[in-house]
Amino acid sequence: MKTYYTRNVILLLIIVIVLYYTVQSYAMPGFARRYKFTCQTCHAPFPKLKPYGEEFAANGFRLPEGEPSYATIDTGDPSLELTRNFPIGMRLDAYAVADSDDTVTNDLQTPFLLKFISGGPIAQNLSYYFYFFFSEKGEVVGIEDAFLYYSDVAGTGINITAGQFSVSDPIYKNELRLTYEGYVPFAVKPVRSLCNLKYDRGIVIDKGFDFGLTVVGEIVNGNGIKPADEHNNFDGDKYKNYFLRASQELFDVIRIGGFAYIGKENNTADDTAIDVYTNSMYYYGGDVSLFLGPFELNTLYLYRKDSNAYFTADKKTIATKGYMLELIFQPDGDRSTYVLTALYNRVDSDYLFNGVHSLNYESATISATYLLARNVKIIGEYTYLLQDFSQGGDYKNHHKIKTGISAAF
Repeated sequence: MKTYYTRNVILLLIIVIVLYYTVQSYAMPGFARRYKFTCQTCHAPFPKLKPYGEEFAANGFRLPEGEPSYATIDTGDPSLELTRNFPIGMRLDAYAVADSDDTVTNDLQTPFLLKFISGGPIAQNLSYYFYFFFSEKGEVVGIEDAFLYYSDVAGTGINITAGQFSVSDPIYKNELRLTYEGYVPFAVKPVRSLCNLKYDRGIVIDKGFDFGLTVVGEIVNGNGIKPADEHNNFDGDKYKNYFLRASQELFDVIRIGGFAYIGKENNTADDTAIDVYTNSMYYYGGDVSLFLGPFELNTLYLYRKDSNAYFTADKKTIATKGYMLELIFQPDGDRSTYVLTALYNRVDSDYLFNGVHSLNYESATISATYLLARNVKIIGEYTYLLQDFSQGGDYKNHHKIKTGISAAF
């Protein structure tokens, strides 16, 4: 096993050297170019957002203190707002992976992802954001996040988002995590179900209050972001699903939140099904985040219940529980050149597929991030898989080491 890990480290060094000198001279993310400021203004480190970055995004990708004159074009038409430079950014991640038990014990995942990002104002109070995956895990995935955002409707402080997005974004944004390992509970669903807390199409309405309360409501199709059918319908049935979240910030050091989700779906995922069956499901859960000096602690609990997860005449109720715990340490705050992250994921479910509890999952991860530049970072990560039955077999006591580089430019 030492030989495998030694080779992995050598491969990492080769990747770091090549990409560092390739990327560094061109590495300027879109918003930094537009406003002529450092990535550190919004990120610490990227893609994790600082409070100012969250405020910038909530303001429709406009500076909270107002847009500088050099960022826009004076067209002489007060009804036309044009940015001087079209904001474009790219992100490239490359990894080398050592796996203790897999058939492929060493793997070069280069690139692991390459995506095109753009966003910014369109008109007064109206903004857009999207990213396109040129490559993710070797495939052209296409668009994931893509939406229009209208802020402060009629001066009410209410914001409306329409497009496709991750349902769980108001809780924790999986795309902004620092680890290779994701927030697993959001993605878990029975095999024949299309509904989870990941990407979907719909509408978001949110409002924040001066005393720290934020309320978010979502209406979504409930079947992910699969292509339209032959009738140009994105939704596969007559049902819409609903998500509600409320969170309260206290004393600038704690955020407490709760959420609920309710929906229905037909068995449209199974093209061979003769009879149409309906599954009703709901989620509820809570989360707590603590911000204490250099430490940030994020916790999550969720519960999902499906009335007919197998889509059969003899309905069987299935319960699924998810847990997530994340601890982030930045020794020098947002000026830290390195960050340490510990992440724990666990899923316990009654669901059986091919005779095993295929949704059950448990992992513990330790990750280190080191900034070569504000927009170039090295990642080293170790994950111990206590259990993962998603492959249809007994998959336990599994070790993985991931090392790589991530660049935004």
